[in-house]
Amino acid sequence: MANPEIDVNSGVQANVGMDFQRNCSLYIFLEKYHTIKYQKYFIILEHYDDIVFGFLNNNDEIDKVETYQAKKSSTVWSNSSLYEIIRKIVDNGITLLSDDLCKSTIYTKNQFFITNNTIKLKYKNSLKNEVNVYINETNESVHFLDLPNELRELLLKGNSKIKFTDIQALHFSTLNFSYLDFGRNSKTQMELLIGKFQEVFGNSILDHKAARDTFIYELDAIDSKFNQNNIAKLSDFKKRLESTKVNEILDVITTHKLALEFCRQKSEKICEKLQINLFDSSYFELNFENSLDKFKDLTQSEHRKILDFVTQNSDLLNKHFNDVKCIRALYEKFHKDISSTLSEIQLKAAIAAAFYLIKTKQ
Repeated sequence: MANPEIDVNSGVQANVGMDFQRNCSLYIFLEKYHTIKYQKYFIILEHYDDIVFGFLNNNDEIDKVETYQAKKSSTVWSNSSLYEIIRKIVDNGITLLSDDLCKSTIYTKNQFFITNNTIKLKYKNSLKNEVNVYINETNESVHFLDLPNELRELLLKGNSKIKFTDIQALHFSTLNFSYLDFGRNSKTQMELLIGKFQEVFGNSILDHKAARDTFIYELDAIDSKFNQNNIAKLSDFKKRLESTKVNEILDVITTHKLALEFCRQKSEKICEKLQINLFDSSYFELNFENSLDKFKDLTQSEHRKILDFVTQNSDLLNKHFNDVKCIRALYEKFHKDISSTLSEIQLKAAIAAAFYLIKTKQ
């Protein structure tokens, strides 16, 4: 069967309902975060489907794809209103099979129709009684294969306008119907996302609104990119928000910002204890921030040496009841045992930054 024709740039050009789809993608990410945070993955918008999550193995082969057709509605969804959406979802599933991104031997896909209103699926049982299956806040997600036999057969049959081929019917096995308790307008959705960041990250993020806006910016950036030559490809890095980028963002808005807040609050006392004068205090704070980045850079041997030293001497944290005194003790021990090419202020700032990182991991 030839690949179904899909206008892969229509969403980018029309930009209709994109706020809902983008906001859904962020909500879904936050829902998944604790289970996927150590995995290698990417997120794509308006590429095969409204939302795509791809999960990779260590060889950059794709193990699993999850696609979402996200639609908001002011009315309840019925059988007749779903046939066109189902056809689009299964056609996208067929097209995904021919994508040139290398698939692993355990490759699987899951496809979702997700909405913020109730889905009401109607059928007649073996006794010819009318039965309704509701997908809403009390029954949030249903896999096609878990529906009653009569309802599955009814959906596979299609209607007078839409009929499904045998190949399309095969892809119903990956179909899911899901309800998302999400606001009906963008303002409400954006407020709910702040609460979701608070729920997932708690006090590890200082400003949950800023965190939300940072991710919205990144998602808008990939969404605005056109599919090259009007062809969707999972390997198109311009359309992908990678897990490595996600981790960089989270590092900045969690560890990095909390560390800077620690430095801001303690700077005066640390500078006093380490004998850094007022003129040099701003230079100390600048080097404290720079150290956070240099610890992650394997080419920065001096900073890596300091981080290793503080890690190896973390037992000093058990001997002190005061952050500033512990930083002073670490500095004195380092100064006594090890030499460094860093200036005194750079060294003191690096030790203070390393202390904070090690303390938060305890």
